[in-house]
Amino acid sequence: GGATPTPTTALATPTPAAATPTPAAATPTPAAAATPTVVVTPAAAAEPIRIGLIHGYTGVFAALAENLTRGIQLAFESIDNTVAGRKVTFVQEDDASNPEQGLTKTKQLVERDKVHLIIGYIHSGVALACRDYIHQSGVPTIIDNAGAQAITRDPQRRSPYIFRVSFANGQYEWPMGQYAFEQLGYKRLAFMAPDYAAGHEKAEPVKAAFQKAGGEIAGEVYPPLDTSDFAPFLQRIQQAQPDAVWAFFAGADAVRFVTQYQDFGLKDQIPLIGVGDLVDEAYLDQQGDAALDVVTSLHYSPYIDSPENEAFVDAFKKKYGRVPNQFAYQGYLAALVAAKALEAVQGKVEDTQAFLKALKGVQFTGPAGPFRFHPETQNVVITVYFRKVQRLPDGTLGNVVLGKRENVDDLSF
Repeated sequence: GGATPTPTTALATPTPAAATPTPAAATPTPAAAATPTVVVTPAAAAEPIRIGLIHGYTGVFAALAENLTRGIQLAFESIDNTVAGRKVTFVQEDDASNPEQGLTKTKQLVERDKVHLIIGYIHSGVALACRDYIHQSGVPTIIDNAGAQAITRDPQRRSPYIFRVSFANGQYEWPMGQYAFEQLGYKRLAFMAPDYAAGHEKAEPVKAAFQKAGGEIAGEVYPPLDTSDFAPFLQRIQQAQPDAVWAFFAGADAVRFVTQYQDFGLKDQIPLIGVGDLVDEAYLDQQGDAALDVVTSLHYSPYIDSPENEAFVDAFKKKYGRVPNQFAYQGYLAALVAAKALEAVQGKVEDTQAFLKALKGVQFTGPAGPFRFHPETQNVVITVYFRKVQRLPDGTLGNVVLGKRENVDDLSF
């Protein structure tokens, strides 16, 4: 993943220099045109703001990377890729969801490309591998997906340079524990998730919340990542006879799981609930009727009824021909947060401390409601939406909002 070519207009655009009408700026004398120092004064203002984008553009999370990046680009395009008179340019790197490669590419972005800000990290292993380097090099970083709890919840692993706009694993999941017991009326739940860190980090808080509400755990099954045949695991669920199954799977696993859940004959016997990834907009059409009536919790739905969300969904559909999913939203949000903080420091991103302070203080109403960071963890405080897959008037499937829980932070579970 090389650098995206810098737009040649970067130097031609009026810089803040034009705002202070010094004689030099007002009268472009041949002498001034010939002197390259015009570019350097005032203090690097003519230089573009460089943002490093690092995601797994190849490998298991390539589709997520594409959606995150689309969201980021859409937000910056809406402000003409310019903040406070400075052009914004992007350098894109592929970490291939490999921690070692992620660290190498992060170092390249900082040391070779001299980026002012990093937005990225899908895979928690990559984010954790880069944490110490980011902290030591002092480059402001906005994580747009990786959910590893330690990044923001652990006082030893937090960093003043790292912000997260997505979630901590468990943050949008745990409210489903209480909701399943109190609103959906389930007394016994079985749990299914892939057998790796995120699978357990997402399931544990839901189990705890469900038990606290009065529910009973009927069984737990953790198939390996990338399971092609879920039948033996579904058999164990059937034997446990729960009121419902809570599940977390993502990507190709989610498509297979939801489809096989129906094929195995469980759909009409035992309702399926879980995490938004299970029935993501990106593959709802592949799941078809198998996804109908699945209830999930997530920090986003394209069907949230607000002017901010409508504007985002319309702009995304117009450019990409489909509704945005949670990853497109997370990318869009990361870019909005960056742009608002850059605006607050008048584009002077070189003043790292002022920029970090501006990031910490960003507050606005976004597509999914009020946005703010938790002052201690620098992780987003979210509204959790309970959604149900329904057939929409146009015949397609969508995650329609049933209810919500506001002000959920990453220390709430």
